[in-house]
Amino acid sequence: MSNGLLLTLFALAGLAGFGAGFIGLGGGLLLFPLLLYLPPYLGLEAIDAKTVAALVISQVFFAGLIGGAAHWRKGRVHKKLTLVGAISSALGSFMGGVASKWVTEWSLLFLFGIVTIIAAAVMFLPGPSGEQEQASVERVIVPSFALAAISFPVGIVVGLLGAGNFLFVPLFIYILKIPTRITIGSSLAIHVLNGFSGFIGKLITGQVPFLMTVVVILGASLGAIVGEKSHSRASPQILRFAYAGVIAIVALRVWISLLSS
Repeated sequence: MSNGLLLTLFALAGLAGFGAGFIGLGGGLLLFPLLLYLPPYLGLEAIDAKTVAALVISQVFFAGLIGGAAHWRKGRVHKKLTLVGAISSALGSFMGGVASKWVTEWSLLFLFGIVTIIAAAVMFLPGPSGEQEQASVERVIVPSFALAAISFPVGIVVGLLGAGNFLFVPLFIYILKIPTRITIGSSLAIHVLNGFSGFIGKLITGQVPFLMTVVVILGASLGAIVGEKSHSRASPQILRFAYAGVIAIVALRVWISLLSS
């Protein structure tokens, strides 16, 4: 493994960590395609999809831990939303992490393409009203059954791909009508539990490369700190537009690759 690849991993994990802290991506949406497609373009060793998934789930956990703690301190984390979403998705994430050992690389890429389309489609629905956006965390009502029904399949996707937490933000905002800032803070807190669960699933099945994982964790943690500080300066509308833009770009790139393979 070259030093150039390790430096690239650090930089890309930092970018994904910034996305986690800024718009609650969890980082997987950015990091999965970047790690999969960029190293060969730079003349570096290619990383297979299963190793990418293991690196991404590591980044998701640590970036979520750093970014989620910062959002918690600023009152952007809804306890019930986090608890129910985390438990449901952590169960799904563990199952997906174990099952990923027997899933083909093409199937993982196809699943990633499908979930980006779902995330993009959901964002065409009406968002929260101005009054809903201004609601404090204490005034936000969350339906437990609907939340669990959304979170469990998202967790399975997270465990399989290492990415998938990005689905929480559009589903919470556009389906459950949770305010944008509370959605971002709470979804990062959820990432911590289901990211850890999925990480353990991959670890016990021997899918986690140690040195690469350490480099990714360091980059992601630094990026998450910077991203959270930038979050406070952006309006909810800007945060949602940024999220939609990232999803659209990634979805386009993934489907170009799938259709040309």
